[in-house]
Amino acid sequence: MKIYIPNHKTRIAKDGGSVEVSLDFTEVNRAISFMESESGAAMADAIAQVLRGQIPKTQGLINSSVPPRKRFMGRKVADSLMVEAGVTAVGEAQVRFGSDPMDGGGVTGSRGGQLALMLEFGVKSFEYGFDFKTIEPSPSFGVGGNNGSFINAKVHRRYKGYDGIGYLAAAFAETVPKIEDAIMNKLQERFA
Repeated sequence: MKIYIPNHKTRIAKDGGSVEVSLDFTEVNRAISFMESESGAAMADAIAQVLRGQIPKTQGLINSSVPPRKRFMGRKVADSLMVEAGVTAVGEAQVRFGSDPMDGGGVTGSRGGQLALMLEFGVKSFEYGFDFKTIEPSPSFGVGGNNGSFINAKVHRRYKGYDGIGYLAAAFAETVPKIEDAIMNKLQERFA
């Protein structure tokens, strides 16, 4: 890295009564402009490196925190985790961490639900929008003829919901303390 020191001219008047110093900051200003234009990308890269290191930990958290009935959903979300890094038009670092596709709310399940959001925040209890019917068996069902109805789905007219596991909040809490050091190290490496 080139070291920028201002050019200076020193002149001492013959009568000894004055010293005139003029500094040319052209190179310094050029260095500051360069740093301003490149610092956003350097910071985004530093943040992205920290978040990429968090992906395996978050995958482990997801896979160990989901109940057995949600194991497939957890695995699908864990496998879709990624980091996107970029710079805004004004040069600010922009880094995103989450389930791909991030703009669409994360990975989608076979029935259209956004699994990543469901796993993060949970699903509230709700009433089903339709009525279940009791199905009467045919006379030939089972041994001994007519045993009565064998499906009575009216018992569960409300979906009980479930709590989210907060995998993004946990990843955020774990990475924030590391990000400042990573940025400082990256800027030192890039510009010092």
